[in-house]
Amino acid sequence: MSLPWANADPGRFDAGNRAAEVLQAMLGSFDVPYLSEMSAKCRPGQWSTQRCLFSLPVSSMAPQRLASVLGDTLATLGMLEADREAFLAGLADPEALPHFLHLGVEDDRCKVYWETDSPSEPLPAARRHVMYRAWKWRADECAASSDYVLLPTAHEAREAIEAELECHPMSPMHDVIEQLQISFALAQAAWPPVTVRIEEMQAGEPTGRDSLNLHLHRAGLPLGTLAGPLFSLAREWQTTSRQTLIDWMARHGSETLGNLSFGRGAGEEPFLTCYHGTKRHRSHQVEPPRRSNRIPGTTPQRKRRHKTQA
Repeated sequence: MSLPWANADPGRFDAGNRAAEVLQAMLGSFDVPYLSEMSAKCRPGQWSTQRCLFSLPVSSMAPQRLASVLGDTLATLGMLEADREAFLAGLADPEALPHFLHLGVEDDRCKVYWETDSPSEPLPAARRHVMYRAWKWRADECAASSDYVLLPTAHEAREAIEAELECHPMSPMHDVIEQLQISFALAQAAWPPVTVRIEEMQAGEPTGRDSLNLHLHRAGLPLGTLAGPLFSLAREWQTTSRQTLIDWMARHGSETLGNLSFGRGAGEEPFLTCYHGTKRHRSHQVEPPRRSNRIPGTTPQRKRRHKTQA
């Protein structure tokens, strides 16, 4: 499937890809503010920037209307009926609605996520908090469903990051994470960041994916912070040409780094994905979207730090 978009402009992705166009047409019909974000995925022998993610707060419209329009849109995008029913069940209980809806395209796959609120209090021992629940599918194929499980303490997050890195003993992936640690320290942001473990199933069986997602936006780092180690990683994996990476970094290096996923995919091949470049798409409504766990923005903590530094 051809995905010829290059950048997200203030109005829309210039996307020839039908799935991205269908999703953005749906969001435009809601007439509510929403957000868009890009990402780039690095794997051995593969480099993909044909990826986009759209996000909006569930509270911005009536659940019944959202479920109706979503159901039709997901059917258009080839999501099987059983998977649509499982996904839309997230809107069935008006007392426990999700916090945010995320919809996107990754090359030839579509994806949808529900996001829940972060816990307001520390989690009890052995309590499992699913921060995101995601479905990813190719047209007319059974979806892979994923739970993004919060690692509730800094100790557990640090252990999980180190354990995943041990699976890549000689990889420049270590340099990426070390650069993030240094940059967080310079930004006076706590390390490790909010971290979730991705548990993925398809047709009732684990897919083999074993990976983590780090929420980096609180440090307010530009994507270019990772230029050096990303170039080393791409060279090690023979991902793409150096000029391709130079051109990509020149276009996007000043954009805020939002999230980073890394680990092993369904085929146990290593990967690393950077999410960046969040943009606001406005409507006639003036209310800003509610804050998401995974979307970059100025937090109260950062505001206080900036005042102190001033």
